[in-house]
Amino acid sequence: MPGERAALIWGVVATILVVISTIGVFLVAPEDADQGVIQRIFYFHVAIAIASLVAFAVACVAGILYLRTRNARWDDVGEASIRIGLLFSVLVVITGSIWAKASWGTWWVWTDPRLVTYLIVVLIYAAYFVLRSSAEDDRRMRYSAIYAIAGFASVPLSFYSVRVAESFVHPVVFTGSGANMPGSMLIWFVVSQAAMIALFIALLEVDLVGRRSERALRRLALRLENA
Repeated sequence: MPGERAALIWGVVATILVVISTIGVFLVAPEDADQGVIQRIFYFHVAIAIASLVAFAVACVAGILYLRTRNARWDDVGEASIRIGLLFSVLVVITGSIWAKASWGTWWVWTDPRLVTYLIVVLIYAAYFVLRSSAEDDRRMRYSAIYAIAGFASVPLSFYSVRVAESFVHPVVFTGSGANMPGSMLIWFVVSQAAMIALFIALLEVDLVGRRSERALRRLALRLENA
């Protein structure tokens, strides 16, 4: 089946990229003179954060396409993307807290706009499933699509806070003039970012294959009952 083939291909691609990026980050990329080995978590922390926002962007597009076509496939894409985006968000919070504690002696700073705005994004998308469970059938899919579109408005807020806020806890990685890192670090960040995006796509394809299989089994069970 095309869906299963896509899931397999993306799974292989994601695995290869994750292995390459892990080897590169820990064995090839230069070590930061000030922070030491803990700084290497940056490659995964930032890459996962961007991948989580990409997942929310995909959910927004899927919501628009559902409202235009009323095709349940886009509802599946939207829900799966938000579910994966939230999983990535949890990893962002965990890796960020570890990095902050090791580097600056604190797990979290409530006065940092970047941390707070990202947390707001996570809470907004967590509420998506509360809304989804409150309705059924077509209304559930319609409400979910509208919420995914409206919720995406919080994502630019998170990006904007990174650009304008000044903080010692959360340094700026990308400035208006480009990447705030040497080329020897940038290349491995790009590889790590590609690995996280590929992992998102692979997880999305696997989720969609599972949903299609579940629906097929339900249809088969219904036919058997009617027979």
